[in-house]
Amino acid sequence: MRTLPCLLFVLLSGFASADNDIERECTRLIMDYAVYRDAGDAEAYANLFTENGSLSLLGQTFSSRAAILERMRTAPPQTSMHLMSTVRIFPESATRARGVSYAEVYVEGAGEAPAKTGGFLAIGRYHDRFEKTEAGWKIAERRFERVLVRDLPAEG
Repeated sequence: MRTLPCLLFVLLSGFASADNDIERECTRLIMDYAVYRDAGDAEAYANLFTENGSLSLLGQTFSSRAAILERMRTAPPQTSMHLMSTVRIFPESATRARGVSYAEVYVEGAGEAPAKTGGFLAIGRYHDRFEKTEAGWKIAERRFERVLVRDLPAEG
């Protein structure tokens, strides 16, 4: 009779291990997104997404890896920092997961390092869908929801 509880434990711990692997891989995508975006590494940044992946932020949606790559290549030079925190990943199957992460985003024009900043551009949440592909886990959809924005003084 002791065999059944042990067998159940082994089977259930396998599921927990699979979920942990998914959580680790998807969390790595979130962190790599910030690193590659801030480094201006357009190729590595775009390769975080599936071929048909989408990125929605600031009222614009880029609906393929190629469109995301083009966005990075044609963006004006800038200094940015994406400070990622509060990452939660929710595995849905062996090949799909969703997630949410918080971000504090600073963006300034390119110039001498260190860049001067007037404060954060936005603080918000990224809502993600992830898919496991032949090349590993990728972002299938990423949408940024602004929660706090910087109150810029009126010019005049």
